[in-house]
Amino acid sequence: MPRYLLKVGDKTSGPHSEIALQEMASIRAFDADALLAAELTEDWKAVRDIPELHAFLFPPRKAIPLKAKAIEVIPQGNNEPVSVDQILSENLAAEALLPRKPLRRFPNRRRRDFLFSLVLIDGAIGAAYYYLPRSQEIEIAAASVAALATAGLYWLFYQIMDRY
Repeated sequence: MPRYLLKVGDKTSGPHSEIALQEMASIRAFDADALLAAELTEDWKAVRDIPELHAFLFPPRKAIPLKAKAIEVIPQGNNEPVSVDQILSENLAAEALLPRKPLRRFPNRRRRDFLFSLVLIDGAIGAAYYYLPRSQEIEIAAASVAALATAGLYWLFYQIMDRY
């Protein structure tokens, strides 16, 4: 199998086998204007001047046959612009023909869960107040914690959680 020296611009490399040259050509390391010489000769020729090597390194690309497609023209009788009111009235008329489904109302879980959480937390605060010794400071602290818990739950359920 012959081996070739490759000269691209002012750089010479090689010797390369035909397979190595084919790999280099496939990644476009050189083009058909590059010079090649057999391994032990100084007879430089452009790749395009060596027909069998040019066909091996740069095979012709396959042409994709395209089929002619017939375009159908739909005749339009009326080319006048349509007004927005006309479009809306046609949409309303088409919508009136559709069957109506009754709307189902789902119970509001937010209110139920808010009240349940409020009773649970305030019940825990009340139980803690019941078991702690009686003093004015504990009474004020329990009322403050209950008020803060109520405000916090309201903020959480009705301000933060929009899609509940």
